[in-house]
Amino acid sequence: MTNLNEIKKYLDDCENPLILFDDDSDGLASFLLLYKYMERGRGIVVTHNILDESYVKKVEEYKPDLVVVLDKHKIEQDFVDKVNVPIIWIDHHPLVKINGVKYFNPKIYGKKDLPTSYWCYEITKENLWISTVGVIADHSLENLREFSKNYKDLVNYNIKEPFDALFNTKIGTLAKLFTFILKGNASEVKKCINILTRVNNPYEILNKTTPRGKYIYERFEKINREYQRILQDALKNSISTKNILLYTYYAKEMSLSQILSNELIYKFKDKVIIVARQKDDRIRMSLRTHYKSKVILPPLVKKAIEGLKGTSGGHDHACGGDIDKEDFKTFVDRLEHLIKK
Repeated sequence: MTNLNEIKKYLDDCENPLILFDDDSDGLASFLLLYKYMERGRGIVVTHNILDESYVKKVEEYKPDLVVVLDKHKIEQDFVDKVNVPIIWIDHHPLVKINGVKYFNPKIYGKKDLPTSYWCYEITKENLWISTVGVIADHSLENLREFSKNYKDLVNYNIKEPFDALFNTKIGTLAKLFTFILKGNASEVKKCINILTRVNNPYEILNKTTPRGKYIYERFEKINREYQRILQDALKNSISTKNILLYTYYAKEMSLSQILSNELIYKFKDKVIIVARQKDDRIRMSLRTHYKSKVILPPLVKKAIEGLKGTSGGHDHACGGDIDKEDFKTFVDRLEHLIKK
């Protein structure tokens, strides 16, 4: 384990850092905060559920003097063992045991479970707007009052519900934008991330005041049109049981499950939401319960998936999973039964 001051020293002293970050808004915001602070290095989106040995090649290609991992819930020991430079891991998921990593997780110190982008801001103390985007996207209102002092038109600090901020404010629009621009063609995603490293304030994007801001916003609008189509289909065609709202869709190129499950739990607070995206022979799931719900997902999902060809992980009220399509119905039936208990 390590603390934020030690991490800051590593960031200040390194010359060629490689930042590996999760493929969601919190991960992207965390990367942008550290990259803008250091003004050097390279970032790579980790699209695998776990940071595994396959990413060792990226490290060997780039030859960094420091590897920073942001917002990934698990790192394989094989990855760590094959990387010969210091590894810093900043995360807020359930604690894991791993050797050879300088590991910061607020749970180690009994601190509040806040998004990784919050902790990255605590290191850099720069670009609060980027941190707020990541924090809101990860269902928190931390630092909202401080942010609203300079950006009164983007959010009302009197908001009490994280999803109200996400779905009914301009800073929430940016949180969705950060999610959406990580979708689709890899080269397009990389281009958008590179552009974001040069964006200096939220108005460049929201008001399209610069060519780079306009480009980012127009890409968001394109993906948002597809998202709105899927959302309307989910509202019409989801299967509802006593405890579960289930929506299944097919998409080869782009997953919109995380933001869709968030919006569905915002609209159906008393349900367990399962958004299931089928790709080939696998079902990739995004599960949600309302943050005030007594239904805690990880132990239930773990029990329901036991003995099936699948994996799962996540937070109390937001989980992800991957399962063989032949086992999916069994999983849903088990989960329904477990919730009833």
